[in-house]
Amino acid sequence: MQHFILTRALLILLASTAMACAQADADADDANAQPARQRGYCLNVKPVSPFDLNSYVSAEWYVLEQKTTWYQPERDLFCVRANYTLVDDDEIEVWNTAVRDSVNGTPRNAAGYMKLRGIVEDPSNPAKLLVGPKFLPKRLYGPYWVVATDTIPGTPEFEAQGYSWAIISGGPLTKLKSDGSCEPSGGLWLFHRNPLADADEIRSAAQSLGIDTSVLKKVKQEGCTYPR
Repeated sequence: MQHFILTRALLILLASTAMACAQADADADDANAQPARQRGYCLNVKPVSPFDLNSYVSAEWYVLEQKTTWYQPERDLFCVRANYTLVDDDEIEVWNTAVRDSVNGTPRNAAGYMKLRGIVEDPSNPAKLLVGPKFLPKRLYGPYWVVATDTIPGTPEFEAQGYSWAIISGGPLTKLKSDGSCEPSGGLWLFHRNPLADADEIRSAAQSLGIDTSVLKKVKQEGCTYPR
C-alpha cells in the first residue's frame, strides 16, 4: 500500500511538472506573439540554421531595399549589388558595388579596389559572419547575419532553386520603436537574385521577425548595368 501511495504521488508530481512546463512554453509563445512595445523588449532574431554558404555565394545578390548607413547614404542607393566569392570554408570575399545619385551617376567601387572580408567564426553557424575591410583586424569587423531565406537546405524547393531572397541584419535587434517593432543597430538589407523583383514578400518576412521595416529605403535597380 505504501508503494502504491508513493507511486501515485510521483505520477501526480510528474503530471503537475509537465503541465507547468507546457504553460511556461505557452506563456513564452504568447510573449513572443505580442508587439515588442507590450513585451518591453525586442525579439531574439538569430541567424538561420541550417544554412548553405556555398549556395548563398554561388550567384550575385541585388539589394531591393536597405537601411542607410554612414558608409552608404541614401544618395548611393542606386544599382546596389553584392558579389561574394568563397575563399575557404570559413571566409568569403565581398565585392559591393553601387552608383551615386542616379542609375547613370558615378559608379561606386566598380573596379573592385575595396573588397571586404567575411569571416565565419563558428563553422556550425555559417549564417553568422563578421565583415570588414581586409586591412583591419577582425575585432573591428561588423556583424552580418542572414536571418531569413525563402528556402531551407535539404528541402525539394532548395534543391530545385537554391536561395532566391534573403534578409541580412547587422546583428541583433536592439532599438525598440514606438510602434512595437525593432531595428538592428547595424545595417539591414533585403536581398534578391532578381534586381527587379518585388520586395513585398521579403518585407513581410522581416516584419514577422519583429523588424522595423520603416527604416528601409528602396534601391533603384531598373535601368542599371553592373560591373563585371
